[in-house]
Amino acid sequence: MKKIIFLLIFSISISHAQHVYIRKDTIRTTKDTLVLSIKNNMLSPMYFKISPKDHIIREFVYKEKLVIHPLEKVENYIKIPRKKIDTTKNLKLKTYFDFAIGYGDPNTVTPNKEYLYLLPYKKKRKLIQGNLGRFSHDHIRSYHAFDFGTKIGDTIYAAREGKVVLIKENSKKYGRSRKYANDGNFVIIQHDDGTTASYYHLHFNGALVEKGDLVERGQKIGISGMTGFTTTPHLHFVVHKATEEKGNVSIPIQFEGYVGKKLKKGKRYKRRKN
Repeated sequence: MKKIIFLLIFSISISHAQHVYIRKDTIRTTKDTLVLSIKNNMLSPMYFKISPKDHIIREFVYKEKLVIHPLEKVENYIKIPRKKIDTTKNLKLKTYFDFAIGYGDPNTVTPNKEYLYLLPYKKKRKLIQGNLGRFSHDHIRSYHAFDFGTKIGDTIYAAREGKVVLIKENSKKYGRSRKYANDGNFVIIQHDDGTTASYYHLHFNGALVEKGDLVERGQKIGISGMTGFTTTPHLHFVVHKATEEKGNVSIPIQFEGYVGKKLKKGKRYKRRKN
């Protein structure tokens, strides 16, 4: 019998291989059926949805929607008859499914629309890409993102209090192509309303907090760098809520000192009080 080598090979937008693992379950796999398990690596609930593509093989057995608890592993997630796949190649799930991931539980997230976020840096910096930016803010997950042109070595601060649910800081890679999307270092913080804030493109070993830390608004959380899908040093900052249909959806926010004002590309902004 030929061996099946299973790798997690699917790409949604940013670093999802860090957030969730889908792997062969060696105990439950048989000579006839490949059984896959899924694990949430975040310290927050995770919503996970898979949608079969038109040519999906009917004999595949799977759970379409899941809310996975922090660090939970769900067994028997997908069952695949060996006769229906090529066992000489790595199994690429994106061949059969589309994926949607949400950081949190769509059933309980209630965004606080009145919250005023702190600019996550102190010095005056240029906004190099704002909401609906054509270069990379062209998807529902990034429509309301901000790219602040920080310098390598700038200190990054928590824009809102919360719990650190995931970090990545082991990358030195970057590039203009989306193939570098999974190489960005980051800190993700979940808020008390169920939303999450993501701070991306941090420096190698640039996280100043640990997974599980409770952080205060304005606390130092990282060092700005140049990692991942980027052509210049900057901080990518975005707030998400989890939804059942689309997974993570970026949401509009307001910054303290700029209430009712749209931050514009090319303009410089610094932290200020109302």
